[in-house]
Amino acid sequence: MVNRIGWVAAGLLATALAPVARAQEPPVAPPPLSLQTALDEALEHNPTLVALRREHEAATTRPAQALSLPPPMIEAQIWQWPINTINPADANMYMFMIGQELPGRGKRALRESLAVKDAALAEADVAVRARAVVDEVKRAYAALFLARKSREVFEDNLTLVRQLVDISHAKYETGRISQQDVLKAVVELSRLHEEIIGVEERARLAEAELNALLDRPVGSPIGALAEPRTQVVLPDVARLQAQALDAQPELAAARLALERADTSLAVEQSGYKPDFFVQGGYMVMPGMTDAWMARAGISWPKAPWSRGRLDAKVAEATADVAARRAALAAAERAVGLAVEQAYIRVQAAQARADLIRTSLVPQSTQVLDVSRVAYQTDRVDFLALIDSQRVLLAVQLDYHRALADLEQATADLERAVGVDFDAGGPAARPTQGESR
Repeated sequence: MVNRIGWVAAGLLATALAPVARAQEPPVAPPPLSLQTALDEALEHNPTLVALRREHEAATTRPAQALSLPPPMIEAQIWQWPINTINPADANMYMFMIGQELPGRGKRALRESLAVKDAALAEADVAVRARAVVDEVKRAYAALFLARKSREVFEDNLTLVRQLVDISHAKYETGRISQQDVLKAVVELSRLHEEIIGVEERARLAEAELNALLDRPVGSPIGALAEPRTQVVLPDVARLQAQALDAQPELAAARLALERADTSLAVEQSGYKPDFFVQGGYMVMPGMTDAWMARAGISWPKAPWSRGRLDAKVAEATADVAARRAALAAAERAVGLAVEQAYIRVQAAQARADLIRTSLVPQSTQVLDVSRVAYQTDRVDFLALIDSQRVLLAVQLDYHRALADLEQATADLERAVGVDFDAGGPAARPTQGESR
């Protein structure tokens, strides 16, 4: 019977180990990847950011276009060309003219100002997207760290459960426990292997997302990651709220959109000013004295049959100004709420990580040590021992989740404020070593 139990346990153990062993075949280790290196690479190579920068470069060429005069018109006319000849020399008059349209005073400057605002908005879009890319990189980096650290925790618990399996075998061989306890230990071992497969999947998904943000091939391996921060020193939330009003890229973009709407309104209002046209030329009249010619014209934008169009465009621009002003107020309120919520999450995640590290982890470790000794001396059953091991496993995982939550909440706060705390903002990252 003992041999049969050993065979069953060995079979279950081999079945559990087979897929994990294949998944654990390590490739050549890639170089370590610090968070700052990942951020620098993403800000330089992220495809969306590259496209937005190209759009901004295109927008910077438009002010010069708006300031330029329209091209002149050069004309040539032949007068009184008899229908009974195809020779143009038989005509009585030839006119050569050049004309130029002249926009009303200040119109070109207003159009140039509008194009400048468009270029500034394109630049603001780059800043907004860059802030979003930083946030996404930090989230993916934290998710990858959590998945890898979870795998380490599960592998450490595998070693522990293997020891429990050995103890169970020894006790079963001496007749101190039943066959059921041995099988429970092996099933617990198989469950841990299943959890490892799950965290390996999450790690690979996080790697793919991070590679996409860095514009790398999505299947590229990523090296060792830096340990996350365990403490974040934050100033008063009111100070962060005030800083967000100055530094938040989305608020800056909303202000630029309001300024552009004001400029657009001024452009439409300038439509009430007349435009001008001048033309000069030279007339060649065979058999007579040649002559100069000149012509000048002025538009009548306030004509009763055309004023309605201008009035409608001004009304539209006025409504757009009001809409942009309301959007700016809404954005300021949304940013204030985002700062407050992220601030609370940072404090909660930090407090939870401190509590788990200083209290729950050592207590759970002590409980497991006591339970293992008690199980070896037959003072507790195997179920109590497994419960202690599961509690320690859950506490260890909760600690690393709390650190990941702290990273993600801090990233949310940085995005809401518009300042990277690692780059001289109100909070600083302590120097950390790198994890395996």
